[in-house]
Amino acid sequence: MSTKHRISLHLTGRTARELGDAAAQCEQAGVESIWASELYTNPYIPLAAAAGATERITLGTGIALAFVRSPLTIALAALDMDALCSGRFVLGLGTGVKHLNERWHGVRDFGPPVRHMREVVGFLRVFLAKAHTGESMSFDGQFVRAEIRGYRRPYPPVRERIPIHLAANREHMLRLAGELADGVLGHVFISPKTVAEHVLPNVAIGLARAGRSRSEITIGAGITCAIDPDRATARRHAAGPLAFYATVRTYEPLFARDGFAAECARIRAAGEAGERETLVELVTDEMIDCYCAAGTPDEVRAAVSRWDGLLDVKGISPPRHFCPPDAHATYRERILELFA
Repeated sequence: MSTKHRISLHLTGRTARELGDAAAQCEQAGVESIWASELYTNPYIPLAAAAGATERITLGTGIALAFVRSPLTIALAALDMDALCSGRFVLGLGTGVKHLNERWHGVRDFGPPVRHMREVVGFLRVFLAKAHTGESMSFDGQFVRAEIRGYRRPYPPVRERIPIHLAANREHMLRLAGELADGVLGHVFISPKTVAEHVLPNVAIGLARAGRSRSEITIGAGITCAIDPDRATARRHAAGPLAFYATVRTYEPLFARDGFAAECARIRAAGEAGERETLVELVTDEMIDCYCAAGTPDEVRAAVSRWDGLLDVKGISPPRHFCPPDAHATYRERILELFA
């Protein structure tokens, strides 16, 4: 697969067989990586199922929440996953939404996202490199503190440096990613304009701070893709993720940057009023055209090409929110047929 067509997909499935089959199908088609998310599943478990069914494809958490687990738990999961897939794992971390961290996970002792994430990554680098050596390890941060003595993992890691990618959308997290991460995980909706004018310049600032080159980091982001001979069906399903994320106040600046502040406010108001069935109808054609690739194969191919030269890896994945689960496999098959 050429650099122009380096793609990733989101991994879904309910059983080990479904997950393994989906992962193997992606690998056979030449997909570079598959990612599992935190919202509806624990991301490590689907990837563990995929590990046994594949040999080459990269497996990544996209994302695992960094602040609702102890850093040591994250490190051990990363080491286990990298062993399961023989060195094909990427640890994708994100901060999560503050009020969900607090209300859903009951975690309140976290700090400002960028400063806290810097410490989490710093600890992970130390532990992943030394867990098998028996050396004492200490980390004395403001939010991450650890004193580890007498610990030695009984077998060496597959790799002492597991790639860490950061979910980053705002300027300071993008700069942090450029400074110390191996990759950036952009959101599942992000316009080419935002990548060019916001993501890449801020990553470049972080790279410059650390004296790193652009080749040392991978930039990826999501493109919701729905391919169907019936354009209306494809576009309605593609609108689902936009409707879902527009209800979350945290993502308002992303929509506003592309001129959709008013549309986002209407969708959020409808969501707060409990009008769930109307949310997708409030997503405009302009929003779909800005963020998604939906319609016939030719239309989708042309839409995806708008990110050429901007993203190193395009996360071309079927819609999940407000889309029937049984449609996901069909959309995945059509994506693989078009881009394999």
